[in-house]
Amino acid sequence: MKTTMSNYAGYQEVEAETVQEELLQRIQFLEGERDRCRLDSLEKLRRCEEKYLAMLESVDAHMTLVDRDMQILWANQRAKKIFGGDIVGKSCCEAFHGKKDMCDEMFPCLTRKTFHQGRTVKLNSFTLEGGNGHEMYFEGSARVVSWDSEGNPALIVKIYKDITERKQAEEELRSSVRQMRRNLDGTIKAIARTVEARDAYTAGHQRRTTEIARAVAFEMGLSREESILLSAQTVLDLGKISVPAEILSKPGKINESELNLIKQHPQAGYEVLKGIDFKWPVADIVLQHHERVDGSGYPFGLKG
Repeated sequence: MKTTMSNYAGYQEVEAETVQEELLQRIQFLEGERDRCRLDSLEKLRRCEEKYLAMLESVDAHMTLVDRDMQILWANQRAKKIFGGDIVGKSCCEAFHGKKDMCDEMFPCLTRKTFHQGRTVKLNSFTLEGGNGHEMYFEGSARVVSWDSEGNPALIVKIYKDITERKQAEEELRSSVRQMRRNLDGTIKAIARTVEARDAYTAGHQRRTTEIARAVAFEMGLSREESILLSAQTVLDLGKISVPAEILSKPGKINESELNLIKQHPQAGYEVLKGIDFKWPVADIVLQHHERVDGSGYPFGLKG
């Protein structure tokens, strides 16, 4: 009986040791699985970070991550190329404007405004000095991407789009349009002088009419653009170029048929000017400049 009890006790001890060993193996297995899962998760996280960093680097814009202390925590290669490879760790004002306290002098400050409002803020156009010392034009936006435990904005992403080439092209276009306007104005004045040279009796009439019209516009408080419109007086008699010079310079009284020829000059002037884009209705002004309120004018006898 003793032997039997002893064998039974020994069997229990062996069984207990076996269970303990199996338990330790299971714990080791679970620990190994946890480590493998952790490593796998870290690897997945690393790959995910690499993927999104690659996407951010491919964006055609200058991007930075800024904290509440106005410090740049991360910048893509485009931003580093323009503003310097050492911008990470600097304040955004120092990196973009060369002065640490520049934001206190500027309005609006995109970074501060975004932290203050806690939403996306955009600026359509502003200038910054690039790393090459040249002034550059940008449009930008900033967006909150992280909040602290109290719900306050903690991190924002700033995105700057370089629009320097577009601005330069726009300025070149404006300059070209201004030059075309000057050329057109010079051409019209040259034609007006040609008409005056053919009509000695009314020489200087268009110029004096223009001066009077501008003086009236000034007293009426018209805008500069509305006053420029009155410069149409310069070409009122442009159509007289179609009237024979002997009629225009006839020393005596003209007859009815000659008067009818002269009355065609508003229509003739209109035909010359109607295809030119003056921005204002110059051709119509020329066409109607001999109309009268009572309907006694010409060429249409308009009333009112």
